Amino acid sequence: MSTKKRVLIKLTGELFLSHDKKRLTADVFTTLISDLKELHLTHDIGMVIGGGNFFRGNQHGKALGLTASAGHQIGMLATMMNGLIIKDLLEQHGFLVSLFSALTCPEVGESITSQALHEALGAGRILVFVGGTGNPFFTTDTSAILRGLQMGAQEVWKGTSVDGVYSDDPAKTADVTLLPKLSYQQVLKKRYGIMDATAFALAAEHCIPMRIFNIFVPGALMRAGRGEDIGTCITS
Repeated sequence: MSTKKRVLIKLTGELFLSHDKKRLTADVFTTLISDLKELHLTHDIGMVIGGGNFFRGNQHGKALGLTASAGHQIGMLATMMNGLIIKDLLEQHGFLVSLFSALTCPEVGESITSQALHEALGAGRILVFVGGTGNPFFTTDTSAILRGLQMGAQEVWKGTSVDGVYSDDPAKTADVTLLPKLSYQQVLKKRYGIMDATAFALAAEHCIPMRIFNIFVPGALMRAGRGEDIGTCITS
């Protein structure tokens, strides 16, 4: 049996946007690959990625006048595109990768079953999950907790574009403090907006620790892998 730790990494779709957010680029993810190679020596890895670089259901769907359900479904398809990008880039660098889709599309990814996940992890493969939960009205944050539980992850990491959870919204308030440690009870009570409440509630129910940090900081993945105090750690 593998002695590796097991982690689910939630990645923002902004990884594939240029600094001005006007074009697609793989530069940031390609830089992360060297960290992933080192991390994979000590960790079994699963990934969930958002689709906001292509389409955000709440934002773009509303702008187009779509129903909420249609907007969310298009957002789930966007995550499938990102998953294919990740799979191809990882395989070009020698990783073994299994792509699992919550939406039935055998040409893109396998169906998510306990046996398939067990076999892929046993073969040392990185798991990439796409299609969200397969249902509208759930975010990829919730999907990350769900897939983390399914693969038996000991932690869920959310790699985003902010340094962690702050005492207030840093975009609106100048005098804010980064909060290095929080409980799920504090997060739910204070309604911190870094992740949706459904995801937090599911993580709290199953007592799975979560770490939120800036994925764009060089070496962030390895620091998280070594258990350093990076970002915000949320536990029961």
